[in-house]
Amino acid sequence: MKSVKEYDNRFKKLYKKVDPNNKMLVANTLHQFLSELNPTIVLLVYASELADLNVAVNTIKNIEVEYKIIQKNIQ
Repeated sequence: MKSVKEYDNRFKKLYKKVDPNNKMLVANTLHQFLSELNPTIVLLVYASELADLNVAVNTIKNIEVEYKIIQKNIQ
């Protein structure tokens, strides 16, 4: 599984090719970004009602760290 940071970098590179003028709705961009993430993390992000991709990415990175810690403690 790729980290959120790796995925974010790849997503943004591709996104710039698809929408170079940032005309796509933020909600659509967020939906596309979230579609490839761990479903457990995605639920937490949707619950946060984030409206900006950069804020969402930072939130997701924080959640990912906590999620990994929890998973290690469970095992």
